[in-house]
Amino acid sequence: MYLFILTLIVYVSSLTLIKPAPSSLKSCQNYSYSDNFKRVWASIFSGALIILVFFLTTNFGFISIDENLYKTLALKNNMALFLDWPAQLVSHLFIHGNLIHLVSNVVGLGMASVYERRVGAKRYFSVLLIGSLASIPSVLFYSENVFIGGISGGVFGLAAAYFTDEKDLTLKEWLLAIALFLVLAALLAFDSENKINSQDELNIQIDHIGHFLGALGAILYCRFVPLR
Repeated sequence: MYLFILTLIVYVSSLTLIKPAPSSLKSCQNYSYSDNFKRVWASIFSGALIILVFFLTTNFGFISIDENLYKTLALKNNMALFLDWPAQLVSHLFIHGNLIHLVSNVVGLGMASVYERRVGAKRYFSVLLIGSLASIPSVLFYSENVFIGGISGGVFGLAAAYFTDEKDLTLKEWLLAIALFLVLAALLAFDSENKINSQDELNIQIDHIGHFLGALGAILYCRFVPLR
């Protein structure tokens, strides 16, 4: 309980208290903390939500997730298990296999608050949703039974949008962004293969294919639904 509360306080207070760079404050010298909170409330909400879900799925211990619950909520490539809980298409986005997995995505959402400041909460949520949904087909690329959870695809989508959600990018720059995220996903996948023996009993995959698909979905969204 104490670790959960501490994590939540650190996350919310960090985004609320850390204001933009001084250079961006010159036109608004009376920029308050409440104004700052309003500019990043979507980032705060999304991070706080997955922290809360992790707390619930660890049976309020905030250390080790309930394996049976994780297996139920996670996205699986076993059709029989999928039919038992079709809602896993959505539920898998909110669960995380361990504390490190949770923290990495929370940090990613926190960093994405920079993107929210520029485009607003509506665009932020749109990209997060598109990236998350675009990552789902990755489960079809695995031959062995897997349990995939987490909002990493959405986080990678936000990262990709930060660099590509601009009006004046050329086609060459769009394709370069896709290539760079593909190379990043390949490098991470190669690193995971070297550490395959360290997988835990849940067989939680580091879904680098999903990471790339999430980034690709966000890039295409930003390309064909430009920021107004």
